[in-house]
Amino acid sequence: MIAMLLVNIQLFAQDTYDLSGTVVDANNVPIPGANIVVANTTRGTQSDFDGNFTIQVTSGDILRFSYIGYTTETVAIVSQKIVSVTLIEDASQLDEVVVVGYGTQKKSTITGSISKVTNETLDQIAVSRVDDALIGQVSGVNIQATNAEAGGAPTITIRGIGSVTADSGPALVIDGVVVSSEFLGNLDMNDVASFEVLKDAASAAIYGSEGSNGVILITTKSGKAGKTKFSYQTYTGIKSAHGSDDYRKSVSEWAKIEQAATGILSNETQYAQLLVQATGVDRDWQDVFFDGGAITSHSLSARGGSEDTKFSTSLRYLHDEGVVITDDYKLFSANMKVDSKIGERARFGIRATPSYTKQRRLPTSIHNPTRQSPWLPIYHTEESLQFINRDNYPNVGVGDYFFENHLVELDINGDGSDSRPRTSGDSNPYAQYVEREHFEYNTKLFGSTYLSYELLDGLTAKTQLGVTLEQRKRTRYDGTKHHASGNSRASYYLGNRFRTRIISDNTLNYTKTFGDDHDLNLLLGATIQKRKSEESITTGSGFSNDLLKNFQGATLVDLPTETNTELKKLGYFARVNYAYKGKYLVNASFRRDGSSVFGIDSKWGNFPAVSLGWNVAKENFLLNSDVVNTLKFRASYGLTGAENFNVGDAIVNAWPYLALLQNSNSIDEGSIAAGVSPLNIANTLLQWEASKEFTVGLDYGFFNNRISGSIDYYERTSDELLLNNPVSYISGFNSGIVNLGEVQNKGVELELRTRNVSNENFSWNSTLIASTNKNELLSFGDSNNALIEDTYGRNSQWINRIGEPISSFWGYVVDEEAFDETSFRTTYVDSPWNRINGQSDDTIVKDLNGDGLITEEDKTILGSPYPDLVYSFTNEFKFGNVDFSFMVQGSLGAQVNNIGDQYFYNWFGNRTRSGGELEAVANGLVSDVSFIQEKVLTSDVIASADYFSLRNINLGYNFSNDVTERIGISGLRVYATAQNLLYITADDYHGFNPEHIDGSNPRAYGSQRAGTPIFRTVTIGLNVDF
Repeated sequence: MIAMLLVNIQLFAQDTYDLSGTVVDANNVPIPGANIVVANTTRGTQSDFDGNFTIQVTSGDILRFSYIGYTTETVAIVSQKIVSVTLIEDASQLDEVVVVGYGTQKKSTITGSISKVTNETLDQIAVSRVDDALIGQVSGVNIQATNAEAGGAPTITIRGIGSVTADSGPALVIDGVVVSSEFLGNLDMNDVASFEVLKDAASAAIYGSEGSNGVILITTKSGKAGKTKFSYQTYTGIKSAHGSDDYRKSVSEWAKIEQAATGILSNETQYAQLLVQATGVDRDWQDVFFDGGAITSHSLSARGGSEDTKFSTSLRYLHDEGVVITDDYKLFSANMKVDSKIGERARFGIRATPSYTKQRRLPTSIHNPTRQSPWLPIYHTEESLQFINRDNYPNVGVGDYFFENHLVELDINGDGSDSRPRTSGDSNPYAQYVEREHFEYNTKLFGSTYLSYELLDGLTAKTQLGVTLEQRKRTRYDGTKHHASGNSRASYYLGNRFRTRIISDNTLNYTKTFGDDHDLNLLLGATIQKRKSEESITTGSGFSNDLLKNFQGATLVDLPTETNTELKKLGYFARVNYAYKGKYLVNASFRRDGSSVFGIDSKWGNFPAVSLGWNVAKENFLLNSDVVNTLKFRASYGLTGAENFNVGDAIVNAWPYLALLQNSNSIDEGSIAAGVSPLNIANTLLQWEASKEFTVGLDYGFFNNRISGSIDYYERTSDELLLNNPVSYISGFNSGIVNLGEVQNKGVELELRTRNVSNENFSWNSTLIASTNKNELLSFGDSNNALIEDTYGRNSQWINRIGEPISSFWGYVVDEEAFDETSFRTTYVDSPWNRINGQSDDTIVKDLNGDGLITEEDKTILGSPYPDLVYSFTNEFKFGNVDFSFMVQGSLGAQVNNIGDQYFYNWFGNRTRSGGELEAVANGLVSDVSFIQEKVLTSDVIASADYFSLRNINLGYNFSNDVTERIGISGLRVYATAQNLLYITADDYHGFNPEHIDGSNPRAYGSQRAGTPIFRTVTIGLNVDF
């Protein structure tokens, strides 16, 4: 028997051998990633970057060659050692990969505005979140780095802002399940196959209220039949901040400016020079706080399976140190996805994506520490002790934090007056950050499962259940040394939030082709959703030291507050797609949603949509054209609604139509008694916000699609806006929630793609993306011309005015010809040189109505935070095994209210002295004192938010199959990437990040205090397949 076994083994060894070959397309261009599988087995491989492959075969085997978008080819093995296979493009397969709401659709029959981004090299962009990698990838989508902290979420808007209280971000759908947009921060780009962005109402209306601001569909990678493929992706690099040269401070430079202007140095400047001479410290605080950091990512995946069951699993670790001291972000995530075929008609799938993040947040806006004086050391040394005011600070010694208030006032220039240099004496910049520990911990789980069954040929029933769990913990410890006031300012904050979302989608889908001319698809469905949120907050104080940084170290713990809400929604939807000869296209859908947010009389919202298309390129007169390959006209109209709004209170947001109560105290016969008071004004007539959108578009492709793309024009009008409208004070309130207001967004979107050069050894592709948008308030009831002030207490204003954007900056216009900064400050400000880089607090403004006085009537609109144009231009080159790409990206036309200038230029300390305005009148500088106004009320704080960036650069090398075979792996790629190597801002913008926005109030949008800095990143990476 042993002898027979050895003979069989020998015969098997003789029959099995290595077969090699190449896979190319009709133009003889290699196809990387093509699947080669031995039929009826789990043996398989993929072609490498050059289209080469090697696989073990036996005579009599059947090899199956497949690739998305191409017809499948089979080859019978009859002892050949080399095989070359040409795959032909299959238009029908190309169409099928376009994902739409609750299904897929042929690409050629799409009648809505849908853009697709395939993850080819997006996973090589070194960012903490997948949405950061989408910047510049899709027309009509504006992604701003409004929060540039490590792990911070950008702001995403699709076709503008259409509400004054509702969430303006798009819905997120992962593998067919609606989830919170916060999950964008927990996905691994290595798991993402593609993004589809539904931009118009006709495409998004099938999601009802979820689709009011567009929809981002994410399809994750699935396993493929054949041998399990393991992949390891890693990158590591360094990050640095784009600082501000305008804000930089130096004692030596300031002394030169002052000496040139006055011929002498002030007492404060001489004092600062003494400090520098003693301590050797004269540096800008940007050099301390913008310390840069490293970013590192490791991802390991395994994908494979059989023809019946395919799986995909992955693990990831990411560490982003940010670019500001104490900034830090860590992500641990996993993903598991299994799809299985049960018999001939049933399919089952399950997926789970758990994740955990730990983020150390910045404890305060970065403007606060970086505006401080350059002569201020972090700690006291022997050299600095001589300057301490021992009457007030007798115990300060070496190693203690240096506060400005420690300085004793001196008469250095001998004029008989004591003084000292100043900026802000309430804190040490370094202690502000290091002695405050603000952490956020997020544990999340997204899971889903589905079961589908083909009831009849073309008729499929599917049920899907999605569950998301989110646990967030926030801790904020402000230590005993973070502030000059010491222990009295120490505190601890603990916030816990637990949120769940359960969503069940059930659909019936019918697809049928009648004859050769009629294609029909019908969809019926129902969805039910339940969201719960439980949140509690507790604070403590009375810390005497920093040994216990929690409630155990506190002597006073406040009573906790707790907020619990529950939202429910039920929806029904239907859709029909019809195509005649692939030329004349009709798509119609209807969605009806009922939400617990609204009262019984207006609980339901209806969202119909219809779109038409004409594939002109398929008409007989263009069918065989050598010039026109794709020419499709599209037109659509649809309605969407909104229910996720924010009117200032989580309880009111959940039940705005009810008369709600809150805890309140009263005084009864001299004693405090617990009771309740009204929280809001009930309004049972509240209803859905509604958006009506009309879009016309053109898809084109010329010269064998060497030139291709799309152009769209849209108008979206949102009405029945939910807002707080003024009411009579006799009601006990100053405002109440009503449906009132209308806003319009309209614009043009362009996508242009060209294959400039395409041959076997070299290719060059270009992509131009551009979007315009105009935002206009059409109706606002009694709130028209409402003025809103900033949240910083600086009195800058916005106006909500019909005929203008929702948020418009409001104020006086500076008279540049009449105002000279140095002359005004040195003439009308006491101690004009006491603060380094100091500028006057006041300026001279224009009399716009010509009445000889400056009044409120002279204020005007100074700009808006919405860009006129957002654009990107990408070029991709491939030469042999080397590839290189870059993207430039920018924004034009937006403004930003940068209050940072007031802090960095010390306007506080350079106020016009008492009687200075009258002196200016007497000197003939102005005709009336009213012409002198605070800069924060004028165009001086409104700057251009334009920027131009070299957003991404990627240089990579794919090792040939010969090399990888010798080292026993199936694929190897090395690359280097960079982000934001070049970032140019407008001349009148002085801050760190023109994209940064504080707050999210749509009615007062676009303010900052210099912003968290834009970062540049340089990384090297490695991808290994085995």
